[in-house]
Amino acid sequence: MKSNVSPRRSWLSRLFRRLPAVAPYRPDPQPLAPFEQALDEGLLIARHGVTLAVRNRLIVRALRENKAFDETATAEIVDDELRRAAEEQRENAHGAEMLKARAGRSAGFADHAHDYQRIDTATLERRHLLYTALADSLESSRHDEAFVAAAAERARMDAWNDIGDNVVARLATRMSSVADEPDYESERPERLRQFLEDDLASLLPRDREKDGDSSDG
Repeated sequence: MKSNVSPRRSWLSRLFRRLPAVAPYRPDPQPLAPFEQALDEGLLIARHGVTLAVRNRLIVRALRENKAFDETATAEIVDDELRRAAEEQRENAHGAEMLKARAGRSAGFADHAHDYQRIDTATLERRHLLYTALADSLESSRHDEAFVAAAAERARMDAWNDIGDNVVARLATRMSSVADEPDYESERPERLRQFLEDDLASLLPRDREKDGDSSDG
């Protein structure tokens, strides 16, 4: 015989039945900076990165390879770093294009910041155009003699300032370690000679071709 009394629901099921439906999270679209402004700011950052890369390569050339600063060689380094930066931006543009194509096939809601959906295709297209414009601008900079010369000089100054700081730090370390020695005053001339002939000379770039010519003569 069937009972007319309906089974009692658990307190958990009754709780969830009373909860209102929660709408999917969709953040409000943020206003984008004007395209030209975004391009100018991106180009400024990219060019600064190029200058830093050139500075680092000059330091390596001076300290590890004993190569002196040369305007022509430095201009070639600037050109190479601009080419690399342009290639990187073209890769970014290609990545944005792939994301846009994938987002165009998704009509749901984003689960996280990098889960692009159809609503994001316009933003991804703008990103693709921005990366492409950055790459074009960096390529154009390779033919801008004024910019190449300025970047080379800025990198050279930064490199030699860093090398100078390295010399001072090494000198300070050596001086602090020997200042309390009993024979400090009597051995000071010899230590100074070693610093000038060994330590300092090891940091200064040498022209190997000139050295070779002088040794042959």
